[in-house]
Amino acid sequence: MKLRQILFAWIGLIILPAKANTFYANAEIQQQAPNAFALQSVTADFLPIAYQQTIQDADKLLAAIAADKPLTAALANWSNLSIEQQLPWLKLIFELEVQSFNTPAPTLIIDSHSYPGKMVYFDFDLQQPEDAVVYLNPEKLAQQPPYAALAFLLHETRHGYQFQRAISGETDVLSQGYLAAFTAQKTLSGLGFSDFLTLLNEYEAFQYGNYLIGQLTNWQVDMINMGTFASQYDHQGQLKIDLIALTKNSKELSVLEQYNRLAKAQYELRQQAQ
Repeated sequence: MKLRQILFAWIGLIILPAKANTFYANAEIQQQAPNAFALQSVTADFLPIAYQQTIQDADKLLAAIAADKPLTAALANWSNLSIEQQLPWLKLIFELEVQSFNTPAPTLIIDSHSYPGKMVYFDFDLQQPEDAVVYLNPEKLAQQPPYAALAFLLHETRHGYQFQRAISGETDVLSQGYLAAFTAQKTLSGLGFSDFLTLLNEYEAFQYGNYLIGQLTNWQVDMINMGTFASQYDHQGQLKIDLIALTKNSKELSVLEQYNRLAKAQYELRQQAQ
């Protein structure tokens, strides 16, 4: 399968509501925990700080990957590897990613039974932070396009870093933003596609993972459901929806309203694929 052909193969990879009323961001829901969402004015300061950290951390991991020649060779041939062949490399990338964060590692579980029904998962408990888990189900991932397991590993492991920031007790913008987002995941209900994926931790983790996949494939893999367009990059490596830019144009329309207008393109792509 050619890399550009993967675009529509990714549609439906994440099973989330596709109806318009559950796709677009919902202001009433997000106002229940505005500090947790990337589309709220109170989190405008989070966006540029997080983006700088995202690129810095991703580039650090890319350097570690480039220094490992066998891993680099495996990644160059990734689309031809079976899930069984990918697994040893995924475990190595997990180790390199955690090392690049210099934070305690979550537990990595790769099996087909620990979390029944789930393909991938980041399991966390704010009251028992030592029990955080990154989970991959190889049986389910084997049915997905070749970059699925890699993209999800990068994404879920990034949650491990965010979680450590959230429970650190620090009062900086990133730590407080991640704490608000993880708390909202445990307490809010009724989140649709854009609500869930613009939670600060999901928004940033998808930016991080998508940036890495883009750099590793020369921006040729377009994973349409790996986050919203605010966390995805085009084939020139530019964000499809730049929320930082939207904050500068929010006098007439809020960032959430501007986002919903621009998100129509992603909604229509999803509809076309059904």
